[in-house]
Amino acid sequence: MDSLIHAFGIDGKIVLVQIVNFGILAAALGWFLYKPILKVLREREETIVKGLADAQDAAQAKASAEAARAATLAAAEKDARDILASGKKVADEKAAEAIALADEKSAARIASAEARGEEIITQAKKNAEAEVAKLAILDLEKKLMA
Repeated sequence: MDSLIHAFGIDGKIVLVQIVNFGILAAALGWFLYKPILKVLREREETIVKGLADAQDAAQAKASAEAARAATLAAAEKDARDILASGKKVADEKAAEAIALADEKSAARIASAEARGEEIITQAKKNAEAEVAKLAILDLEKKLMA
C-alpha cells in the first residue's frame, strides 16, 4: 500500500494538512455563511408567515367592511323608500286638499253664476212682461182710436 501511495505521489503530511485546511474552511463557511443564511431564511419565513396572517386579517376586515357597507346601503335604501312613501303620502294629501278646495270654489262660483243667471232671467221676464203690457196697451189704444 505504501508503494501505491508513493506511486501516485501522495504525501501523508500534505493530506493531513489538507484535511485540517478543509475542516477550518468548512467551520469558517459554516460560521460566516451558513448561520447568517439560515438566519435570513428564518427571518424571511417569519415575514412571510406574518404577511399571510396580515392578509388573512385584511380579508376578514374587508369581509366585515363589505357586510357593514351592505347593511348601511340596505338601511339607506329603506330610509329612502320610507321618505319617498312619506313624501308621496303628504303630496297626495296636499293634492286632495287642493282638489277639494278647488271643488268648493268651483261649486261656489257655479252656484253664484246660477243665482246671477236666475236673477237675469227673472229681470228679463219682468222686462218682457212690462214690454208686453206696454205693447198691449198701445195695441188697445190703436184699436180704440181707429
